[in-house]
Amino acid sequence: MGFFRLKNDQLVDQKATGEAIMRVANSVFQTTPTSEWAKFDRDTREWLYQAGYRYDGADALPDGRIPASIDVIPVYDTPTKMHVRVPWAGDLNGAPAPADEPSYGAQFPVVLARYFMRRCR
Repeated sequence: MGFFRLKNDQLVDQKATGEAIMRVANSVFQTTPTSEWAKFDRDTREWLYQAGYRYDGADALPDGRIPASIDVIPVYDTPTKMHVRVPWAGDLNGAPAPADEPSYGAQFPVVLARYFMRRCR
């Protein structure tokens, strides 16, 4: 499985991506045709691409769009609900610890323990 990445390093484009995320967060479950949530819910793959993300992976489409073979499952937090993302076991097999960070002791489980909940929120 690949990763979602920002299409480019231009701050103006990344600002637009952040603003799109704010629009979708502010319109969760609004079903009017022009709401950002409705656009997001109608075609999450295309919304992500249009918002400034590309998919990089072995099965990625040439233009960075997300292939239909990848399930994208949107989740949302509320004031009393936080989603915890459990990584796919295949991503954990043989994962190296960053060599340039001595405080990890070159151990991937330490990296995972320190960043697991941080990545989820």
